[in-house]
Amino acid sequence: VFFSEGLAGVELNGKCGCISKSDKEVVPLKYDCLVFFREGLARVELNGKWGFVDKSGKEVVPPKYDKVGFFYEGLASVNLNGKWGYINKSGKEVVPPKYDKAGFFHEGLAIVNLNGKWGYINKSGKEVVPPKYDKVDPFHEGLAGVYLNYKYGFIDKSGKEVVPPKYDDVYEFSEGLAGVKLNGKCGYINKSGKEVVPPKYDTVGSFHEGLASVNLNGKYGFIDKSGKEVVLPKYDYVDYFHEGIVDVELNGEYGFVNIVGKEIVPPKYDYVWGFEEGLVSV
Repeated sequence: VFFSEGLAGVELNGKCGCISKSDKEVVPLKYDCLVFFREGLARVELNGKWGFVDKSGKEVVPPKYDKVGFFYEGLASVNLNGKWGYINKSGKEVVPPKYDKAGFFHEGLAIVNLNGKWGYINKSGKEVVPPKYDKVDPFHEGLAGVYLNYKYGFIDKSGKEVVPPKYDDVYEFSEGLAGVKLNGKCGYINKSGKEVVPPKYDTVGSFHEGLASVNLNGKYGFIDKSGKEVVLPKYDYVDYFHEGIVDVELNGEYGFVNIVGKEIVPPKYDYVWGFEEGLVSV
């Protein structure tokens, strides 16, 4: 049992409900299934149908859908008779069930699938990007990866192809840059599509605190946003930077490197936990 938004799900005699931290029964024990609260509402199942209850136990959306998703940015996906749409927190169908698949809202847009193709809708249900891609990713920092004819690119929220599909793989934007893969090697592009770091690494990670991990010939290091190798690829494992410090592994031993690439704790421990407020467990 764990508490979610102040309430915990409980089960008794095969029926589910919710209690408060003072052990008060807030949601009656009458549902076949209850999934934790998100954005003030919880999913409930009764007799094979799904709906939502609020924190007072009121059925905001009576169980009538075949499937439901969590609320994200005020809307939740719902399935009825094999088709997906969206409802708001009052239960109104903002987007009638008509799609074959539907994702959650992120940065104001949601992924939808129709007849095997993917696109995006906004919160009013308008198809900002009509379903035409073979695969799409959620938006991050205003751009989303799309896949068409076996190649990846990026679009903005208007549907404009900022980076036409030409890469073998792409990764989400972080701190203004995104990893891309071409002919087995990885690099980075900026939001205009310029290759800031040409594809030359075996794998690349996302940027944290201005640095990203890169792998070359089985060894890890870090580069900055200009492509400069601040930490040469020499470690067997690296985490991501937090509070200007990152834990690294070499030959089965762990230590720490700072943001300028200096080993402030040489690899000598069997295991370490990351820094938090200036301290670390070893």
